[in-house]
Amino acid sequence: MNIYIQPYLEKYTGKSSRHKCPKCGDPHSFAYYLDGNTGEVIDKVVGRCNHESGCGYHYTPKQFFIDNPVEKDRFTDPVKQKTFRNPIQESQRETGYIPFSYVEKSVSYNSSFIYFLCGLFDRYTLESPTIEKMMQDYALGATKGGSVIYWQIDIKGKVRTGKVMKYDPNTGHRIKDGGGINWIHSIMKRQGLLPEDFNLVQCLFGEHLLRMYPDKVVALVESEKSALIASGVYPEYIWLATGGKSQLSIDKLKVMQGRTVIMFPDVDGFEYWSDKAKEVEAIGCKVVVSDLLEKNATAEDRENKIDLADWLIRNLSESTVTEVRSGLSEAERNLQIMTEKNPALQLLIDTFDLKLIA
Repeated sequence: MNIYIQPYLEKYTGKSSRHKCPKCGDPHSFAYYLDGNTGEVIDKVVGRCNHESGCGYHYTPKQFFIDNPVEKDRFTDPVKQKTFRNPIQESQRETGYIPFSYVEKSVSYNSSFIYFLCGLFDRYTLESPTIEKMMQDYALGATKGGSVIYWQIDIKGKVRTGKVMKYDPNTGHRIKDGGGINWIHSIMKRQGLLPEDFNLVQCLFGEHLLRMYPDKVVALVESEKSALIASGVYPEYIWLATGGKSQLSIDKLKVMQGRTVIMFPDVDGFEYWSDKAKEVEAIGCKVVVSDLLEKNATAEDRENKIDLADWLIRNLSESTVTEVRSGLSEAERNLQIMTEKNPALQLLIDTFDLKLIA
């Protein structure tokens, strides 16, 4: 019996089995994908919307496991399922950490992604202060093959893992052939440098910056690429990335407690992130959900599911950083005025009638 291969099924058995779509919000149009062996829901964002309006939301198990490789054991190995599903046992396991010396050894400008960024910023200077600032803040690494390493360093300065990705140096598009996403903790486990029971608990990309810049407003995006490009355009914010569509969890976001947060959803995630923002405010954050892409995206942009990085790259290719900065949505402009003029944020939020998620 091959226990490592099983189908993933969508559940279509009438309205009672349909759920709220993460994108369009219809309460009875979304069908979850289920694990073929156990009937378990893979994740509440994994499924297909069949609303007659043509919402088009479809997040497959394959893409979910690409975005979240550590989740796959839960569905592919019944032996591991037993330990994964025991919340008491799981909570007692210590979080695994990677020695910081590996970050220090990896820090390098020699990745195809950095090469691409150099074409966006400071093109008329011999040295790039923008790229240098990114390297100082995010400690970007590089592999011998030119892939970038996005290190996940938590608020205490401890290293959780690193995500390894390769980009086309000219277009900035991710190269998906030849391995796709890799993870430093997985590589080290294969090399015998970490124990087999290493317990990965991911954190936000850039989380350590919360401690470095305690007074800055936080800007939250999905991808590490978006966080870095946006940090070059809007350095007055701390740019953090969740690392994936399904990684917008309160356990991961609670480190932002007490901060003012602007959330920048991808063009297909505005409604889903708006719902999540309510949970973020419940942990003590003041939250604004940016409508920058929602207001400005074309039909083609929506079909291509662009994110903030795509929008910024397109605009940077046509104008200067100063001009792109002026393209902030009304919500961001008002918040910027608030933080510059008065620390009494709540009073100014009321004055400028910002869209807060209650």
